[in-house]
Amino acid sequence: MLAPAVLLVFVALAAALGPRLLLGAAWVQRAPGWGILAWQALTISVVAAIALVGLTLAAPLTPLAEFIARLCRTTPAEVIEHYQTPAGTWVAYLAALAAAGLAIRMLWLTTSTVVNAARGRHTQLTLLRVLGTEHPDGFVIVKHPKPLVYCLPGLRKRVVVTSAALEVLDPHELELVLAHERSHLRSRHDLALALADVLRRALGPVAVFRVAHEQVSTLIEMQADDAAHDRHGLARALVTLGSGLAAGVPESGLGAGNVAAVARVERLAAAAGPWKPWKRRQSLAVALGTAILLATPVALAMSPIVEMIITGCTTILG
Repeated sequence: MLAPAVLLVFVALAAALGPRLLLGAAWVQRAPGWGILAWQALTISVVAAIALVGLTLAAPLTPLAEFIARLCRTTPAEVIEHYQTPAGTWVAYLAALAAAGLAIRMLWLTTSTVVNAARGRHTQLTLLRVLGTEHPDGFVIVKHPKPLVYCLPGLRKRVVVTSAALEVLDPHELELVLAHERSHLRSRHDLALALADVLRRALGPVAVFRVAHEQVSTLIEMQADDAAHDRHGLARALVTLGSGLAAGVPESGLGAGNVAAVARVERLAAAAGPWKPWKRRQSLAVALGTAILLATPVALAMSPIVEMIITGCTTILG
């Protein structure tokens, strides 16, 4: 009976306090890969808790109660007793509809995002075959008046450099920018960005999802920046490319200089570099924290089941 209320408290606390803690934590930008994981864990835990509120409220309904009873090797009557609320059956039906609606919306948005991204990349690849020129160093050159460097992820991944970018970047800067783009492709940052976008579109009124989308967009760029062996050189390249390039990079691509350029240049120019692999304690602490965050909604939703099991064991032993 208390599970839905406790889950709602978790949603409120996580959505309100989570962004403040992560935005104020210096390690998030020092270790952007872990920062991306932390933001993903926060948003997924909030979504899971919202969905589990509906499921725990709907648990007293006969089909769900019978399913839970089979899993827990108990009776539907016990499930109903531990999950029923004073609100009555009509709330359970509304909760079941809301949970189903959220699942359908998430599935629809995920499908549309994947399909639209695939179509966009196919269009770009078709244009590149016609207009682009393959370079021996593994990128495609296209004639364009704006200095752009971006990548197209997917099965037929490509790094694209415009003729204007070749004119303004020296060979060393070009090498650093290419390393940045190839890091995007290796890390599949397009998937992290797609997840953040789906959650933002699905639950946009909840501020945590909008903030998470912005932060993930920035952190994937910072993580790709860390692939460069010359941080100051990459900072110069970003300044050369400029910060107003978002209009030139296609939606299906990830660009080198179009997201949070000022913050990234300041980070690259700072004396402190990214986390090193030997900082195991910090990494372990972040991994443990994200695991606990993801497990908490499930644990709260299952608390009545745990109570049933403990009660049954006590009865048998008694």
